[in-house]
Amino acid sequence: PTFVAMSLLVSVVLAAGWTLPAITPGAAHRSATPRACAPFRSDENYDYYRRKKELTVTLEKPIGAALDDASEGGVKVAEVMEGGSAATTGLLKVGDQLLSVSGTDVSAASLDLVMEALGGAPSPVDIAVARTVIVREVKTKPFLDIVGGNSGECERGVILRTAIQSSKSELYRGMAKVTNCGGVGNCMTCQVEVLEGMDNLSPKTAAEEKMLKKRPASYRLACQVIVNGNAKVKVP
Repeated sequence: PTFVAMSLLVSVVLAAGWTLPAITPGAAHRSATPRACAPFRSDENYDYYRRKKELTVTLEKPIGAALDDASEGGVKVAEVMEGGSAATTGLLKVGDQLLSVSGTDVSAASLDLVMEALGGAPSPVDIAVARTVIVREVKTKPFLDIVGGNSGECERGVILRTAIQSSKSELYRGMAKVTNCGGVGNCMTCQVEVLEGMDNLSPKTAAEEKMLKKRPASYRLACQVIVNGNAKVKVP
């Protein structure tokens, strides 16, 4: 029975034009670490960012590509091989993460489930992917609108706590001025409400998820936030 099952799996792989990645014994998957959306490169006039773009491609079988597990979950394209429609059309790129196959969501699916979906899909097959692209933006300083404080420009990539204090705005009230943790994420005294521009701030850290789980989603710990663009926040 095991031999038959493996034979069927190989048949599916060959029919779809995909190949299984090598598996290292004992290998474990790591959870993705949240990162600030700061530019990966800058010059005198521009900042360069890596951004995710979603698109759908239509390919005939055999597709001719190798799949592998993506670090953030789901499956990605590890290699595009000659002879398949992926290579001849140039529509599928190494690093593309599969989101759906013929309308079936596979964004968080295992490699086996994605292979099954591809093997059973008719040709041509519609594949939705998320692709990392490089975006160039004119370099400008973010504007931090501080309700209850002093608004103004700040440096891109600065910690929100530092930006608020540099503007001479009051972040801590009462005894919190002397009892706060000093910006290391061990207390809740620097919490602020983000009124606009949440997408221009770094993702929530594990410390924020834990400490602010009973607060509305708009609340952040200023010491855990990196400012990457314009934002409007309300201090205590």
